[in-house]
Amino acid sequence: MSKPAKIASVRILVVTWNRKAHAVNILRSLAAQSYPRDLMDVTVIDNASTDGTLEELRGLFHPESVVHNDTEEAHKPAFKCDAAQAASRNKLGFRSLTIIRNRANMGGCGGFNTGFGFTEWVAQQQTAAPDYLWLVDDDADVPPDALDQLTSAMASSSDIGLVGSRTVDIADHRTTIETTIYYNFHTGAMQDDCPPENPKRDAWLRWVQTVGGTRGERPFEGIIDVDVVSACSMLARWKAVIGTPDRPGVGFWDQRYFIYCDDADWCLRFAKAGWRVVLNLDAIVFHTPWNLKLTPARIYYANRNKVWMGQKVLSGEQLRTVTTKAIKSLLKDSLRAALHRRLFHARIILDTARHIADNTGGKTGSDGPAGEAALDTFRRLKLLRPGVRVAALINNGNAPKWLEALRVHLREEIAKLPDPERARLAVPEFLPICRNDIHPVPPGAIVYGGHLKSKLKKQFHVWSRRPRAAIVFEQTNDFPILLRGGFNLHIDQKKPTSIQIERDGWPQRLAFLVRWLSSSVRCNRFARTITPHQRTSKYG
Repeated sequence: MSKPAKIASVRILVVTWNRKAHAVNILRSLAAQSYPRDLMDVTVIDNASTDGTLEELRGLFHPESVVHNDTEEAHKPAFKCDAAQAASRNKLGFRSLTIIRNRANMGGCGGFNTGFGFTEWVAQQQTAAPDYLWLVDDDADVPPDALDQLTSAMASSSDIGLVGSRTVDIADHRTTIETTIYYNFHTGAMQDDCPPENPKRDAWLRWVQTVGGTRGERPFEGIIDVDVVSACSMLARWKAVIGTPDRPGVGFWDQRYFIYCDDADWCLRFAKAGWRVVLNLDAIVFHTPWNLKLTPARIYYANRNKVWMGQKVLSGEQLRTVTTKAIKSLLKDSLRAALHRRLFHARIILDTARHIADNTGGKTGSDGPAGEAALDTFRRLKLLRPGVRVAALINNGNAPKWLEALRVHLREEIAKLPDPERARLAVPEFLPICRNDIHPVPPGAIVYGGHLKSKLKKQFHVWSRRPRAAIVFEQTNDFPILLRGGFNLHIDQKKPTSIQIERDGWPQRLAFLVRWLSSSVRCNRFARTITPHQRTSKYG
């Protein structure tokens, strides 16, 4: 029999890294909960921040203890408490506030695993385990009734192992951005709608017909069974995690993951162990849409870990089919990127497939070359000269205004320079290469169609204009400049005045092709012979 929600003890885990303002905000949000604070033990896991997070939290909130975790592997914790303990209760009024200082950045996965290990360590020392764990992202915000809603849902049935929250846009509190998530056993994808073969399908259909959709401004309420809930706000039953004498525990997160899919993997393992995973639509978390956080490295982790997650729940021909499709898609995307002025992106995608096959886990993702200031980049590559042309690859409706913003930025930065250098420099002539579905077409653009014949025909026009470099916005170019090398200048609108530079040309492409061919053989062999994952410890 579950304890009533109001008397269940909850350990709250927050993982942070170099976001001290967010860490402060989420702790204040947690302190405003209507749930009794004397039942809340809060643990902040600081992943070796260098922005003064520990000092800020210590100075503001006076935690009872700071614990140092002197290890670089979360599955091998080495906890040691500071000798100096706070003389009085923490200033937020929690039953306890602890900050764990990790020696290294272990990602969200390693951070939460640190929290799980600490929860177990404290329970062994004090012979007092929590009823529930509440996992909360450091950049989230939660309304005062969030924990009340989560614990009430958990207490409603003893077979519930995980309770998730409805995610609302932190910038627009009227708009729901995530509710139901289901796993498609035929494709290996996670999706909003419940697949036809899923036993939860009928209940989901009745629900979605009532509210009219899974996102937006709708009258969401109640509890619904799902396959996956997000760790931006997730309540877990501790005894389900750690196990009981008559029932094995689900265990902690897969130590290989670093970030992404670790929470989804956990949910699928809970369900496989016979626990229900539910979403409480009345339990809200305010959060940033996940797609606004995407980078090449984050996409790498998501694609790598998604295949490993499939190994936990798929088997036989189904596992081989889903894995083969995923590997072939990665190899194809990698080759396409290499031919479209996106070599470093191509290498990251290829590494994704290779690391899946080689079981290379941990912090292995990359965002490519370090960014440089736009003016420094153009000046170093000798592009700020009269008569120099730079191609700008336009296949996004926003790209023309991004290009104009770059032009203005360079003009303003040059104007700040002292004479005589300023007099020698000039903004280069930009040559837009524009797909024919982008409107309006920038002046002087070379316009191409989406089919290969059009792209090949336009190669001569590009060659005759002899651009010295090519700008690629947001890693989305689909036009190959086949006849020239030079440099690719990559611009991400999260940092619009920072440029990633890469050398491109036939030598670089041929070297990549050799690596791609050898990797293709290895990865396809792995996909054909993959077997279900066998867990050897409580970590995954």
